[in-house]
Order: sequence, then C-alpha cells, then structure tokens
Amino acid sequence: MNRFVVLYQGTRDPSSQEERTLVSALKRVRVLERMPGTVLVEGDEADVASAVGQVPNWTFSRERSASASPPHLHVKAAA
Repeated sequence: MNRFVVLYQGTRDPSSQEERTLVSALKRVRVLERMPGTVLVEGDEADVASAVGQVPNWTFSRERSASASPPHLHVKAAA
C-alpha cells in the first residue's frame, strides 16, 4: 500500500459538501488524516486515481518526505 496526498485545487477552501463527496468516493482507500483542502490516504494508486477522478477540483500525488534543518542556531558558550 502506498500513501498519497489528495489536494483541493479550487480558488477557495472546499465546502464541507465537497469534502464529504471526496471521502465517500474513497471507499476502497483508507483515510489517514484530514485537513481543510488536504486528505492523506493509503491505498492502491488505481483506487485513488479512480476516486479523485469522480470529483472536480481535486488532484493527488504520492507522499514524499522532506528533511528540514533545526529551527534554532546553536549558540557558542560564553568566553
């Protein structure tokens, strides 16, 4: 099973009806996390593509990881 990020591509945040339509189309895919306009799912790519193809303004891509440097610089000890 692969993980995919499903994104809303509309001009504003999706309505709750649009999100419900998407989630109901994702019957054979497991929804892992939901945020407004973004859904993290796990399943077969063909199942995700089929579900996303049924609803307008939604697209998907494979989940990728990214590394980030620590947010704070290390301060040298006082002399």
